[in-house]
Amino acid sequence: MSPMSDTPLFLDSGTIRTLERARTADHVVLTGPAGCGKTTLLRTFDQPIVVDDGHTLVDDEADRLLAEVAAGGHLVIAHRLWPDNRALARLVNALPGGSVVRVQLRPLSRDHVRSLAAHVLGTEVSEELADRLHKRTGGTPGFVLDELAGDLHTAFARHFDGLSIAATDLLLARALGAPFDVRLLATVLTLDMHTVSQSIEALRSAGLLTIDGAPVPAAADAITALAPAERRAGLLRALALSQAERAQPVSVYARQLLQLGAVGHELLDVFSAAGHEVINDSPALAAQLFTAAGQGSSTSAARARALSGDLDGALEAVDLGHGDPDALLVAATVLTLRGQVGRGGELLRRSGNSLALDFAVTGLLGAGRLEEARTIQLGAQSRPATSFTGALGHRLGDVVLETVTGSPMAALAAAVATAGVNQAGSRTAVHPDSPTALAALICVHAGELTVAKSLLVKAVHGDDGRGLHSDRHQLLLAYAELFGGDVQAAQRLVRPDALREPREALFAAALHLGITRRAGDLRALRSAWEPAQRALVVHPVDLYTLIPLAEIAVAAARVGQFHRVRTHLDEVWSLLDELGNPPLWSALPRWHAFHAALLLGEHAATTKHLAALQEAADALPFARALHAAAQCWSLVGRGEVDHARVESAAQELHAHGMCTDAARLAGHAAMHTTDRKTMTRLLDIARQYHATPGGQDNAGTDVLSEREQEVAALVRDGLTYREVGDALFISAKTVEHHVTRIRNKLGAKNRRELERVLETADLSAAK
Repeated sequence: MSPMSDTPLFLDSGTIRTLERARTADHVVLTGPAGCGKTTLLRTFDQPIVVDDGHTLVDDEADRLLAEVAAGGHLVIAHRLWPDNRALARLVNALPGGSVVRVQLRPLSRDHVRSLAAHVLGTEVSEELADRLHKRTGGTPGFVLDELAGDLHTAFARHFDGLSIAATDLLLARALGAPFDVRLLATVLTLDMHTVSQSIEALRSAGLLTIDGAPVPAAADAITALAPAERRAGLLRALALSQAERAQPVSVYARQLLQLGAVGHELLDVFSAAGHEVINDSPALAAQLFTAAGQGSSTSAARARALSGDLDGALEAVDLGHGDPDALLVAATVLTLRGQVGRGGELLRRSGNSLALDFAVTGLLGAGRLEEARTIQLGAQSRPATSFTGALGHRLGDVVLETVTGSPMAALAAAVATAGVNQAGSRTAVHPDSPTALAALICVHAGELTVAKSLLVKAVHGDDGRGLHSDRHQLLLAYAELFGGDVQAAQRLVRPDALREPREALFAAALHLGITRRAGDLRALRSAWEPAQRALVVHPVDLYTLIPLAEIAVAAARVGQFHRVRTHLDEVWSLLDELGNPPLWSALPRWHAFHAALLLGEHAATTKHLAALQEAADALPFARALHAAAQCWSLVGRGEVDHARVESAAQELHAHGMCTDAARLAGHAAMHTTDRKTMTRLLDIARQYHATPGGQDNAGTDVLSEREQEVAALVRDGLTYREVGDALFISAKTVEHHVTRIRNKLGAKNRRELERVLETADLSAAK
């Protein structure tokens, strides 16, 4: 019995209207592919002569039916549109023209598929399930029922009964990815063109092939699962070789041949071609294909492994003996990601390729080897670029060298322009760094956070989570958000479970440390310190990791571990000395080191860093803003609060996107002034900058000392002065003094107003 015997029919409105006319007609002809419900519909007619599968009629049967019709009988006959049957055609053409109604059954709509599935399952069906069923079955009711069956492939096998071997093979070939090309199919299946055409019509009539020749997905899955592996491998081999000969894509066949373990000498070129086809989107698969092609130790295999994250495998696949520029780039990339930027530069200087030589320049500059970098760049400029990529490489080397030896702002503009034209292929490039990442680093060091974020947002979107530098782009964007005061945005951008090489591991660990430090939770900061310190130990100091190193230094001073980073900072100053203390690269680390020295109370060090900022101020506006702010910080620490000067310095920091530092400066000055009017003015500035969109509004509580935050937290919880004192082991009178100072700092006139302010305050440092 057909699975549709007890299943209601779901027909479109046009078919229903035609069917209503058919009920009163003398004769009815039902047509449609297999599985559309012709047999079920036949049972609803009362005519005495009912014929199913009319496409199988022979002449004797047609003659008998014509005799019954001539005797006054009423005929209802159902048939498929193929094969052409002369007996059927003679019968239908002999029926009186005005007395025949033809009903053509079509596949179900998505809504009807949903209704059918709900009837079978006895429950409401989701739109997602209905969509999936409709796409997989093409709306054929019989296929929908099979799709809902427990054993799909066994249930579907009955639809292949009666098909010729040629038709079955053709369906299998299409399911395996063969193009809908009659000539190609004839070649691959070793059939003549007529047989292929007849097989196509047979499959369409069976509902297994759509009008445009695509196999119904459910049928494709079933025929692939039921076909012997040897037959699948044979067809795939023939398809791959035929398409390779025609210079057509072969990866869809090569992938399946790999899965079946079908290899052979004749397929080596197929696997190689397939590897090049998929390397950008599926690098891990490309690496497998190159290995199958006998090219496991090639530059292509090395590049594929690098893009897939298998850096050990990439190094193993590289043959450096011949000085192939692409092989050198792969090896230098791995070394750079593992913290060996100088060694990567040394390796690339062997290349005659302009792009590799320019990355040699950036690598050697990163290691502080200025004269070597200059020499190589001069040599690279003497070689005319032979490609667009090579021309971009020249520009990149010039830009990074300019940040060290030329005008910082001119270098900044050139870096942004270079990143813009290089971004398109960064996801598939195996280079020591991406032009966007370098440009963003330059922007952050120059205090142009908005520009950095613009570049990085575009890069992160273009990466779509893939590419060798996708994590780097995301981490740098998180730093830009962090420096801009949006701690939550920075937190969202970090992938805590990502597996990282030393360079990105250092950035990630320092970023977590910076986020924790800004939350004011000293206990959490101590927990985050050790992973960051370990990441720092395994990564040598270089020009492009000054930001995370400086962040770690400030945190180290905060948790009493500065002695463990002092040597690293000494290496930073030596590196910058070797490069001539370029203002663009030195200003930001000096700013962080200044604050670390303040925390440690090392006045000689603060003076030294302040002088370095002043020296850089003439060449770099950001250094000028940092110097002005650092001067204010030093003066405020000595009790000299010039509110106009502080306000101007805070505004400059804010203009460079350093919202949190601007608020901290204003709050720090407010905490050290005894003038109520000045305090109120500065606290208003602190609140204004903390409330920058995306930033965290701490209601000015960053101006409170740790003890004051502890007192404020308990007061907010409703404790009396005595209860607060008991909790903190201080007297109630001392608590009262603290509360008075807290109210003054926060601009609250009384206890009730203070409690309102504290309701929304972040007092995480009191934890």
